[in-house]
Amino acid sequence: MLTETTRTVAAPSQYVPALTGLRAIAAFLVFLHHYNPAPPNTFAHQVFDQGYMGVSIFFVLSGFLVYHRYASSYLAAQSWSWRVYLQNRFARIFPLYLLLLLITVSVQAVQGHDSSWLVFGLNLTLFKGFFTDYKFSGIAQSWSLTVECCFYGLAPFLFTGLHRWGALPLTLCLISMGLLLWASVGQFNLQGLFETIPFVLFYTFFGRSFEFIVGMWLAQQWHNNHLSRIRYANAAGLVLLGSCVLWQANVSTHTDSPVVLTLSEVIVYNFILPIAISLFLLGLLRQKSLSGQVLALPVIQRLGQSSYAFYLIHIGIIPKALQATGIASNPWVLFGLLILIAHGLFVWVEKPLQQRLRIAHDANFRKSAYQSGAS
Repeated sequence: MLTETTRTVAAPSQYVPALTGLRAIAAFLVFLHHYNPAPPNTFAHQVFDQGYMGVSIFFVLSGFLVYHRYASSYLAAQSWSWRVYLQNRFARIFPLYLLLLLITVSVQAVQGHDSSWLVFGLNLTLFKGFFTDYKFSGIAQSWSLTVECCFYGLAPFLFTGLHRWGALPLTLCLISMGLLLWASVGQFNLQGLFETIPFVLFYTFFGRSFEFIVGMWLAQQWHNNHLSRIRYANAAGLVLLGSCVLWQANVSTHTDSPVVLTLSEVIVYNFILPIAISLFLLGLLRQKSLSGQVLALPVIQRLGQSSYAFYLIHIGIIPKALQATGIASNPWVLFGLLILIAHGLFVWVEKPLQQRLRIAHDANFRKSAYQSGAS
């Protein structure tokens, strides 16, 4: 329902605390996916298993924040620097990742795991996410960083594409590029490089591009003051999101056809879910709501700031070590310990390295950009 009484809470130049809090929720959803607390073969287990939607939240947020942070200077050709942009993107992703990767590889070597310089090189450069055979090697969940880095590299060009063509034509172009890579490079059986259509759709930037583009489009509309005045946008987004979860939790009970299951996941999670997330974000931008106030609480803000570290460590050698000692045999105890470790990594490793490596070309924006994770 449209209404003229809904007011904008924050101008595009301002920091929106709830977005940082939402990053914490996204990371915790992925944790629930990997440490499903419900008994197997139950509907609750199927619902918790949908927690991987947290990755979609990260992607939509990334599209929003990167457009919000960089699009104006790039499109106006004012104070734009590829060096600043790329160095800030490097500072955002790589320092903590490289540290954890080296620790992971070292521990795996001590444990006698066979590896190769090829696998290490693919992980070091994050090219591993292009290969279905290697996508879960090293830090398994870092396949999504390959998707993220593809977006970072293409984002300035996508700003122009979104401005000239619009969201849907740009999405179709990117998906077509992914399918073309499958139809060409993917046919050579190069260690799983773009080997299957499901891999391209679920694990590469081309298949996941709509998530980023929806976030970019929302930021574009916000900057242009063209956001729709939808009453209860938060609630509408949550209802649509819940519908996606319930559908996907139920669909496997009605069919075992791989084609139907794949098509359902593509439609629901690659296209409908990003719209649900963007509706929720719209509510955070335009309306004062209970969800926005909760996400802006100081404790949630701190959890959001350390969400990247939490995401990188929530599966892998650290939780395995904690579980092996018997300290964290309970998943909720493990959850609490990982939060503490992630916070320590953020305070003593991630934040200092980012501050050392980042270039601030807009001093007035520096604090808000860092808090929101945009730079």
